[in-house]
Amino acid sequence: MFRKSGLTAVAVRQIRTRPSRLLLTGCTLLVTAFFLAGSAVFTATLKRQVADEFSTVAKGTDVVVAANATGDGGSADAGRLLDNARIKRLRALDGVNEVQPVATGSVLVKGAGRSPYPLLGTALSGPQSVVRVLRGTLPDGPGEVAVTSALDARPGLEVGSRITVAAGTPAAPRPLTVTVTAVVQAPAALGGALLTTPDDARSWLHTGGWQQALVRGDGRPAAQVLSEVRAALGGDVTARTGAELRATEGGKNPIGTLSTLLTAFVVVALLAGTVIVSTTYRVLLVRDQRRLALLRCVGARPGQVLRLVLAQAAFSGLVAGALGALAAVGCAAAVTGVSGRGSPVVPVPSLLGSVLASVVTSVAAATPAAWAAARIPPVAALSTAAVRDVPDRIGRTRAVTGWLCLAGALLCAAGAMGGGSVAVAGAVASGAAAFGGLLALGPALLRRTATAARRPVRAAAGLAGALALRNLSRSARRAAACAVVLTLGLTMVSTVLVTLASAQHGMDRRLARRDPVDAVVAVLPTGRSALTPAVVDAVRDLPETAAVVTVARADGEASGALGRHREGDIHGIDPSAVPALFGPHGGQLRPGQVALSTTMAAALGTRTGEQISLRSRGRSLIVRVSVIHPDSSEALGDAALLPQDFARLAPDAPVRALYITAADRGDPASLRAPLDTALPLDPALHLSYPGEDRRSAQQSIEGLRVIALGLVSLTVLVALVGIAVTLTLSVTERARENGILRAIGMTGSSLCSVLAWEAGLLGLYAAVPGLALGTGYGVLLFGALPDLGSATIPYGQLTLTLLAAPSLALAASVLPASRTASATPMLALRTE
Repeated sequence: MFRKSGLTAVAVRQIRTRPSRLLLTGCTLLVTAFFLAGSAVFTATLKRQVADEFSTVAKGTDVVVAANATGDGGSADAGRLLDNARIKRLRALDGVNEVQPVATGSVLVKGAGRSPYPLLGTALSGPQSVVRVLRGTLPDGPGEVAVTSALDARPGLEVGSRITVAAGTPAAPRPLTVTVTAVVQAPAALGGALLTTPDDARSWLHTGGWQQALVRGDGRPAAQVLSEVRAALGGDVTARTGAELRATEGGKNPIGTLSTLLTAFVVVALLAGTVIVSTTYRVLLVRDQRRLALLRCVGARPGQVLRLVLAQAAFSGLVAGALGALAAVGCAAAVTGVSGRGSPVVPVPSLLGSVLASVVTSVAAATPAAWAAARIPPVAALSTAAVRDVPDRIGRTRAVTGWLCLAGALLCAAGAMGGGSVAVAGAVASGAAAFGGLLALGPALLRRTATAARRPVRAAAGLAGALALRNLSRSARRAAACAVVLTLGLTMVSTVLVTLASAQHGMDRRLARRDPVDAVVAVLPTGRSALTPAVVDAVRDLPETAAVVTVARADGEASGALGRHREGDIHGIDPSAVPALFGPHGGQLRPGQVALSTTMAAALGTRTGEQISLRSRGRSLIVRVSVIHPDSSEALGDAALLPQDFARLAPDAPVRALYITAADRGDPASLRAPLDTALPLDPALHLSYPGEDRRSAQQSIEGLRVIALGLVSLTVLVALVGIAVTLTLSVTERARENGILRAIGMTGSSLCSVLAWEAGLLGLYAAVPGLALGTGYGVLLFGALPDLGSATIPYGQLTLTLLAAPSLALAASVLPASRTASATPMLALRTE
């Protein structure tokens, strides 16, 4: 009887005598295990970093108290804020060591644009502080502030600078001069902010109380301190533990979504690796059929042979998983060390799970081959025939399955053409079905393609190309498996390229339609206007401005020929300097004419060429409709007149907005500093920079493209490793054949050329359908994005991808080529 101990000894002996088999089956698993473990370490480290840098509540804060929106009476300010009496009650509680009041608001900073910046008066030192000094000293006296590192790059905000800030309401801004004493590292949630003492912040903001109070206990549980606070202050405050708030703020970050997305791409790569490993096992075990038959001759039962193969697979997966996990931890330590982020977080359970996933994947991939090995009869030990590759005929069942999958892929793609959320589900389902169909029909498709390409390849590459095609046809099953995995990776790459290129162009068009200028200065639609003639002239005189379009506004009413009336905004504007303000359809406005919004024209029942009446402030004007523009054209409002016509209707209406284009359209940020100098420090002014928004959107898509391509490249990398393994197996199998070729005069470089053509043709065979499928799926996924126009095909990027695929396959053939070059004529004398 073949005992279990003998079976184990045989398994161990084979691994020791032929470690190359372990390398061939474990190399792909090593790559996937590395990325699986790396994603776990990356996610855990990023969560810790977010927990440390994102939360605005320090670990030393046990309870955070804030007043409810409605109070118990008194002034409106007292109802919304904590007064000094409540702060004293908190400080008098047993078990409370420290109470820090917090005052918050926003201020304008002269020299830093016209966007309001947060002003925070809070604890700047001690266990309840969330800031760390980078330069200077923390504010401790009147008129001193610290700025966060996000503001440090602004000119004039260095340590020691005297800056002017404006706090208060737009109706009554209060400018004051303060001194920057420190630059601090603060939580990312604060962004660019100014920090000072609580008393200074409250004084500058002219508030009647405090927005929050930070409570630190004497070491007792935070829940106990929380109950005492609630008992002392009653129900007119909101009190929560600091740990609860930190957890809530941490939940606002996208780490969970990123982790899910990363895991999804790693799982796809793992499935792709399973296909390659399964094919490798089948090849190796067919080559070992004589040895396995000898085991049957000495008493091994089919179940024992099955367990032998699965044990070897489990060991291969265990070694690959452990090495991949160790490599991931080592890389994470190197990256965090270079970036100064400290040591990485090592989630031991997740790493053990990645090792277990590697073992399970290896066993699952080896199971079909193990079942085949268990059915080898003992009489096969008598065979001395040369070992053949696995059969390449796909069979009727597999052929039917493959064509059904391809048909399902077409149906799902057709269903996804409707756009919306259905497009995403349809594209994913279609891609999965197409992958299954190509996997089932792969050997047959590869052989037919090789037959069709024989003449052109022979004409281009001569004998080396012809031999390469013959070799691919002889091992069509494993070559097709690698090609399908590479096709999957290239499909994902081209899908990302098409989708993001289309999204970028669509967003550019939409942003340009909405705001075709680089900067917009606006004030409130009623009340005083800070855009006086002197301010407008100062902006026009700036060398950085190419065009400045003024917009005056008045409330009015329009009447159509059908007797319909509608109230709306009437604008006085001359858009000739920026014709794009009329929208994508263009148009022209002349004296005595009006441009109406689509909504206003529909309400009046009027069309271009018809006359309407406009009334405002007791005056009326008869004009003819010349343009009907989209409602998104905010500069034109409901009705737009040239300035001379608008002056007849509302002569005293002030300028309410400026639409500005930069002299350097390639650098819209060049307007920031000049506008900051020309415009008064007035909280009523609102500045927006559509040009920078367009640039920011482009940069965001570029960053997203890099991340997405990095993720989908996992599958491409797994496929390239599979190609290297496949070519290595081919070199091993053709050792005697290569010896014969050397014996009849073929050089080692010629053998390398054959292998290089084999790799390049395999890469090209995978790239063509991959790019075709990816382009189609990219168009389908783009249909799920609303209001972005038609899809854009990035032909240049796709061409580079098409050229890169054979090049990468050639790179994967370097090591196998070096081995085939070492073939000698003496190998022809081998009998097995």
